[in-house]
Amino acid sequence: MEGGHADQNRIREGVVVPTRGKVQVATAERMSGLKSILFDMDGVIVDSMRQHAECWIRVFNDYGVTLSIGDIYMREGMSGIGSIIDIFRSKGQDIPSPDEMKRLQERKLELFERYPIAVYPGVDGMLEFLSGKGIVLGLVTGSLRRSVHYVLPESIQRRFASIITVDDIKNGKPHPEPYLKALEEVGFPPEEALVIENAPLGITSAKLAGLRCFALTTTLEAERLTEADRIFSSHRELDVYFRDEF
Repeated sequence: MEGGHADQNRIREGVVVPTRGKVQVATAERMSGLKSILFDMDGVIVDSMRQHAECWIRVFNDYGVTLSIGDIYMREGMSGIGSIIDIFRSKGQDIPSPDEMKRLQERKLELFERYPIAVYPGVDGMLEFLSGKGIVLGLVTGSLRRSVHYVLPESIQRRFASIITVDDIKNGKPHPEPYLKALEEVGFPPEEALVIENAPLGITSAKLAGLRCFALTTTLEAERLTEADRIFSSHRELDVYFRDEF
């Protein structure tokens, strides 16, 4: 699936997702009944995708696998282990043992945690504004909870009523489970919620869960994000949109 969009009925690790009929199509009228917004983390709340990519490239190089930044960006949202499996498969190499994959993932995490990671400018103010309007906020990430604690200040974490990580689910993005679990925790149906993403697999996950999804072009060009209902070129543009709507 490198360089393309995920098939909405197929999950990268071979799991077929039942869509239970037609996936709900978002309409402009849904914004008026919006009760909750669910945010992806890397590339949406924090400026961390370049660092993730550099670390993955470095650890895979030790295994004789050459990757590009684009290889990582197109897999954003998958769990770490899921990414490892998918990369080895895509390169025609044998998949390592579970223990070896855990060592590879741990090495990547150790490298990543040497980087200072920043929240995107304006994000805290946007979250504060939305909370002040009564919007219930959630965070849905393919990262480990360990990484959430590393990259997000406590003040930002407290803004989210629900934080779903790969530790909380069986199937990562593009499977709908992460967003379905978040909906369960915030207590709203899909038609009363909105997702903010920046990657194709996350958009697919949201759409399979019946959610409306906006995308930010923080890591990929708009042409890669066409499954989203609306695409924003910056956090500033998204913030202005919300302030106009609410």
